[in-house]
Amino acid sequence: MRSKDNSLRIIDLWTFRSTKSNKRYIVEVEGFEDEFYGIKFYWKGVEKSKDRYSLLTNDYEPRIIIRSCVEVMLEYYRKNPLVSFGFVAARDLEKDLKGRNIDIEYGSRRFRFYQRMMINLFGPETFLQASDTTNTIYLMINMKQLSSGVITIKDIESKLNKTYNGEYIISN
Repeated sequence: MRSKDNSLRIIDLWTFRSTKSNKRYIVEVEGFEDEFYGIKFYWKGVEKSKDRYSLLTNDYEPRIIIRSCVEVMLEYYRKNPLVSFGFVAARDLEKDLKGRNIDIEYGSRRFRFYQRMMINLFGPETFLQASDTTNTIYLMINMKQLSSGVITIKDIESKLNKTYNGEYIISN
């Protein structure tokens, strides 16, 4: 898939089955330059939906799902201890009176949950955890890369703005 800035991004697909609901989930790992990976996931039953990242299964198993995504992240980290990760907390949807999906709150509930999970699972020695709370972007920036000057928060911010034509402001 090509981004708007013509940089080549590679997407790896992983799958796992929830032991609680027995539902199959898809994890998309989108590779960018500078050893950076974006993580996305959704339930396979909604893979054709444009809202697939926002739809809830109502199975109440977010820890199981996030933990499985973390296992995928760890697989990349074991292969390359210089990788960094990022993800966007998708907007929350609710049905209106006609049964259509409508935005209710731009991902803040998911964002807070992801943030708590990552802080509990990863220490500050390995990753600097930074975010853009307005756009609900959460980053785990590799400390080895950051301390050596290979990447900077300003570089990441600039690449996000260029790739996605946005106004992202990353803080830690």
